[in-house]
Amino acid sequence: MNIINLIKKILPAVNNPKNFGYCLICEQKTLFVEYDNWLRDNYRCIRCQSIPRNRALIRTLQLFAPDYKNLLIHESSPGNASSQYLKRNSKHYSCSHFFPEIETGTTHQGFRCENLECLTFSDSSFDIFVTADVFEHIMFPDRAFSEIARVLKPGGMHVFTIPWYPELKTSRQRAILANGKIEHKEKADFHCNPVDKQGSLVTFDWGLDFTEYIYLNSGMTTTIYKEVNRSLGLDGTLLEVFVSRKLDVSN
Repeated sequence: MNIINLIKKILPAVNNPKNFGYCLICEQKTLFVEYDNWLRDNYRCIRCQSIPRNRALIRTLQLFAPDYKNLLIHESSPGNASSQYLKRNSKHYSCSHFFPEIETGTTHQGFRCENLECLTFSDSSFDIFVTADVFEHIMFPDRAFSEIARVLKPGGMHVFTIPWYPELKTSRQRAILANGKIEHKEKADFHCNPVDKQGSLVTFDWGLDFTEYIYLNSGMTTTIYKEVNRSLGLDGTLLEVFVSRKLDVSN
């Protein structure tokens, strides 16, 4: 980024709270700016515009899988700054989107089409599976967690983010699929979808029982990692990163 473009980005934020630090996404010294009180989406690196959950996911990979750049990584539903980082830095990175009208396992718009609830990959295909704010949009997450466990190698891990609400003792399903039609149990809510202008319907509000749900449906045990560190641009609510690990029975 040249100095003129950098100045153009800094000037509109001159009166916003900010701090200097190091961005794990663009891997440079930078200025982190609070463009809004909702830090999860608005505490941005002035250089690459990454947000806290992008940086938190990469930070967690660095800590839990230090050799991740040399491992087989697959990401479902890429489209953010952490996706671009993984694509640049991981030797064996692949990714996919789900296109409902396209046959799974084929390529569409430059991406492999994969349904998390029924993946076409062989057993034990990957060391790491990544999803960023995806599992609040899955209609049958029990199937998806089971499928991710299947395609992970023994000892492999699913590293992911979701909006997590531990104040909810029991997770809440917001929508169900019955007889081919969506039935809303709560007011419909949609989040941005990089391949669908209509957005993605929120199907679950995940609560305190979330890690137990993962274990019951996949056999994977889950660690919840959260780091607040302004020098790395890590702050805000819903900053948790989940690391679900597949049992390695050979050890």
